[in-house]
Amino acid sequence: MELIIGRDSNAGRLKVVNGSEVKFLGAPSSVPMDVSRQHCQLTIAGGNITIKNIKAQNVTWVNGLEVNAKQIAPTDKIELGPSRSYSLPLAEVLTVFQPNEVDIRPLRQVWEGYNSGLVAIRKRQQRNNLLARVPIAFTMLGTVVSAINESIRPFSIAFTVVALLIMLYGFLLIARDKSIDEQEALKKDLQKRYVCPKCHHFMGFQDYDVLIHNDQCPYCKAKYIK
Repeated sequence: MELIIGRDSNAGRLKVVNGSEVKFLGAPSSVPMDVSRQHCQLTIAGGNITIKNIKAQNVTWVNGLEVNAKQIAPTDKIELGPSRSYSLPLAEVLTVFQPNEVDIRPLRQVWEGYNSGLVAIRKRQQRNNLLARVPIAFTMLGTVVSAINESIRPFSIAFTVVALLIMLYGFLLIARDKSIDEQEALKKDLQKRYVCPKCHHFMGFQDYDVLIHNDQCPYCKAKYIK
């Protein structure tokens, strides 16, 4: 792919041309006059990026050094014009002609991690509640049996004491349970990671299998790669 970079003569924005396609970046008058209307060419091939002045009188800087042609990296600082007053938004330029698609498949693992975390918390809560309440039934049963048969009353009392201790242990587990804090942490982690990989908007508390029923991100309109 070959991109022609220069100043839009009408509005003073950055003009990027790819064959018959033209894109404009930045605000009006954001590109100074010492940037030519056809300033430099970016050639992108096989993972390599080369920048080259289109005219001999054009001035381009790469990481503070003036160049005529040079292979560059996406992280390099590119400045145009002899005054170095305009920094080329290279990352944006390199993506402006990419297909508007986004791969959301990694979000499945994010959602499954969140959901499994919630399930584990709920199961623990159920166990704690059961541990706290089941001994009540045994205590009532021991009381009934001892009322029927006086000879087993000592065993019934011991049984009741053990049941009460189990019940108290269950209530202690409930009192010390951190489920609310853990659920809040899971929620915050989901809001941070369950986002569109392109525009980084939160996808909401909807199951991944529901999410992929849509064809595109509702925010940036990028088509989903499922």
